Amino acid sequence: MPFDAPFMLGPFAVDAMGRLAPRAPDAMPGFFFRWRDRTIRAKFEQLDPERGRLVLRATLGRVPSTANPRDSGLRAQSFQLLHLLPSVLPGPWRVLLLPDHCVRLEADSQVILPITATDMLVELTRFLLELAPYLDLLDEAGIGGASAEAGNANT
Repeated sequence: MPFDAPFMLGPFAVDAMGRLAPRAPDAMPGFFFRWRDRTIRAKFEQLDPERGRLVLRATLGRVPSTANPRDSGLRAQSFQLLHLLPSVLPGPWRVLLLPDHCVRLEADSQVILPITATDMLVELTRFLLELAPYLDLLDEAGIGGASAEAGNANT
């Protein structure tokens, strides 16, 4: 079934080449997905008509509570890891410890707009592959993803 381009696909305008652009420059599209039991949020920001930024935000886990006696040793270990983590993350990545002890990662990458769905998936896949060893490390330290967002709607 042929499509008449350009056409709208959710928050995107799709051109004849299949490239995605924000439907409106002042309303940049975003979406989220789950990977390895964590929520990853992605949003486009337009820098100029041909350049944009893909902003990624991931809730990586939560520091174990002192209320759980089984996790008491993991809490100190978790804080030590979070202290060291920024020095080993790729340069543009930032890790934040939120007031509720959730751990958030923020990253972004430059993209050419409009972007093809393939190029967008390549950027997301590259990010997830780079993120994988850090998630392994956080899981070992007890900062898992399963309970990180319970009751935290703003992540």
